[in-house]
Amino acid sequence: MIRKLNRIFQDYMREKRLKIGRYIWDRKEKKEKIVAGNFIEKNSIKSILFLRYDGKIGDMVVNTVMFREIKKQYPSMKIGVVARGAAKEIIKNNPYIDKIYNYEKNSKKIKKLANEISKEKYDLLIDFSEMLRVNQMMLINLCKARYNMGLNREDWKLFDKSYSFPKGEFHIVEVYKKVLEEIGIKNPNLDYDLHFTEKEKQNVEVLLNNFRDKKIFVLNPFAASKHRDFNREKIKGIIDIILKKENRVVFLIGEKKREEEIENIIKEYSEDVFFAKLDSIMETAFLIKKADFVITPDTSIVHIAAAFKKKMIAVYREDLNIEVKNKNLWSPNYSGAVQVFSRDLDVKKGEESDINKFKLEEIDKIINN
Repeated sequence: MIRKLNRIFQDYMREKRLKIGRYIWDRKEKKEKIVAGNFIEKNSIKSILFLRYDGKIGDMVVNTVMFREIKKQYPSMKIGVVARGAAKEIIKNNPYIDKIYNYEKNSKKIKKLANEISKEKYDLLIDFSEMLRVNQMMLINLCKARYNMGLNREDWKLFDKSYSFPKGEFHIVEVYKKVLEEIGIKNPNLDYDLHFTEKEKQNVEVLLNNFRDKKIFVLNPFAASKHRDFNREKIKGIIDIILKKENRVVFLIGEKKREEEIENIIKEYSEDVFFAKLDSIMETAFLIKKADFVITPDTSIVHIAAAFKKKMIAVYREDLNIEVKNKNLWSPNYSGAVQVFSRDLDVKKGEESDINKFKLEEIDKIINN
């Protein structure tokens, strides 16, 4: 009861904070009118700043489409990206990005970052937030780009240009395609774009050196929410299914904090099951590139695998309304991947459903067909 009341209070206060924040920061001096036609060319856009401060790996993987397609058509365009956490790793080797800015959730550091960015005088700022928090409003205001562009911002003074989601069911990449078309990039290539250092490649090649004659299966048991983590029974069940046939090896991936948990499962197998001890998300991405098959409940890994069109089983929940949308919005979106759905019929209203209500028989049929 106390927890429920606290949640109601926090929701109430959040709404108040957002209203106050918008009152303070939703303003911008409009010096120039937008000229119709190809937005980049007609409005002399020479630099673009992308705001990706959510830290989401999967979103950043999809966002790589935009960096490449803009640079292909406008090689001299300056591209900057505000990012944080592991999402920065996804783009640190990207040849189409000129500068990466580190975002931290601290108002003083945000003001300092905005001051740094404002001195570089970006022509266009593109924000991808569905809901703007106060610190994000402040950042956009203080960056002082010539034009600000955002999602469904028609009634905001802070934004000069707005875009909306496509109609009906759509995949997330269609949003990025729509933004590209809004600024003048027609018929873009929608393949994702990941780049690796030689050291990252070498570290993975060393890991795989003794398994050149085997099929490499990458199993990612974990996701951002504990309700989307595979449990021990499902992890072991999937491993057993993979090892039904010879000449296969299973590499489990996960953050270092999950190592002990994974090792406790691995010790039940005498061979062909390993924890991939890698140093970064990019090394993990290169392991996925080298793999023959990927299994995951996490959309970050789904999008990394999609960059290389790997054979994949992606497990999604299908019992909540939001997941009905997610199975399309965040789907693998290519023919080499199969979606398997967890149907938690016992979940109570207001609770998060369990990813583990899928049938191992479905996994078996796909892998060993």
